Amino acid sequence: MQVWALWHGGASYAVGTVDRDCEEFDSLRAAKRVLEARADFDPHYPCVDESSMLIWFSDPRGVQDPYPDRELTIGPRGGVRSTIC
Repeated sequence: MQVWALWHGGASYAVGTVDRDCEEFDSLRAAKRVLEARADFDPHYPCVDESSMLIWFSDPRGVQDPYPDRELTIGPRGGVRSTIC
């Protein structure tokens, strides 16, 4: 199942826009792996403090008011939390 995601890395990163910064993943599991990697001191994404992703199950680009289906965050013990929006 293909998903689209908008990642945010915390205070050191600007908030992205759906039309410009949305990423496409082959599955929700792939998006979770990327979120974990970026939160775990990835040298390509330095200074990440509160990593999160908004997830859509259909392409949100070009939609007037895209409302996400899920939010992925890093929990207090380091696991990925999936919350229904």
